[in-house]
Amino acid sequence: MKKEFDVACIYYPGFHPTPFMESWHGFGWDEWGITQSCKPRFKGHRQPILPKWGPFDESDPVWSAKEVEAASSHGIDAWIFDWYWYSGVEIWNEALDRGFLKAKNRKKMKFGIMWANHTWQNNHPAPLTGALEDLLPIRHSPEDLDRVVDVWAERYFCQPNYWRIDGKPWVSFFLLTSLLNHLGSHKGVGKAIERMKKRAIKNGESGLYLGLFDWDPKVAKQALDLDFDHATTYNIVRGKDQPLATPLVDYASVIETHIEKWNSFKDADVPYWPVVTQGWDVSARVHPHEAWPPTKWNWPWGHIVTGNTPERFGKLVKECRKFMASQNQKHKCMVINAWNEWTEGSVLLPTKDQGDRVLKELKKALS
Repeated sequence: MKKEFDVACIYYPGFHPTPFMESWHGFGWDEWGITQSCKPRFKGHRQPILPKWGPFDESDPVWSAKEVEAASSHGIDAWIFDWYWYSGVEIWNEALDRGFLKAKNRKKMKFGIMWANHTWQNNHPAPLTGALEDLLPIRHSPEDLDRVVDVWAERYFCQPNYWRIDGKPWVSFFLLTSLLNHLGSHKGVGKAIERMKKRAIKNGESGLYLGLFDWDPKVAKQALDLDFDHATTYNIVRGKDQPLATPLVDYASVIETHIEKWNSFKDADVPYWPVVTQGWDVSARVHPHEAWPPTKWNWPWGHIVTGNTPERFGKLVKECRKFMASQNQKHKCMVINAWNEWTEGSVLLPTKDQGDRVLKELKKALS
């Protein structure tokens, strides 16, 4: 399957035990528990969404090899690993470090790092009353950014299948706002990005190819001014012209929003990697006795996308290909959300109720 663009899929590594989360929730805890215990909220609600393979330990290289085979054989070129670092405290890194990087067939896939630089909150599940509890605050400093680049270079950039563009390792931030808040606004972030790229050169690289995940073309333009190289979007989950307090949103409307959002970045003349979102249902992250329809509208409370059939997902992939054909930029990539966001209802992996139909539709749409 030869394509004139890359297909990169977001990988959320929350389905294996990790020490920090065990310290809060108990030995052996991972997000399979809230995935399996999720209950339908209304008639016809597709919950729980469960893996056809059964719950598995993604930090086990044998299981990772099975994932690699499924992804690479259906048109996915690279995984974008959500990466969590809090001033040296790491969570969920084992799926990459112990799983994927030890899988026998891992060279079939490229991989890159997306630093999910947001405060980690307790949504396992979110409490019935009160605000989400902060478990790990995000903080940025020039010195910590040095340390992060050193870790990336030591563990990841040296890997033969690390994702490179123009010879530079690709990495990305999730939130520009976190950098702006901690590094003295625009000028401080610009100096920090320059420092990170110089640190990469000190580690033997020719710099960094730096992305940003954002929903707003204006923010993306700001990032380009700070020496980021491109923008993309983590997911698109709102329907076109959807009022905030809308419990159910049909996927047909979400498709319209995707196309509108892609074009807004194109109109802003931003180098942009369009995202294709498989679905959105954060029921597993909400307290099981929460009222329906919702009474809160801030994440993880809120609407559910319905009608995201494998066939409709395939249609959106085809629309994305049409959009990329219209783009005038050197490097093109389709970003898919997500390989395994089980607790956000966005999954490409085979499920109990749909089998591997989503992957088959992806492969067909990319052919």
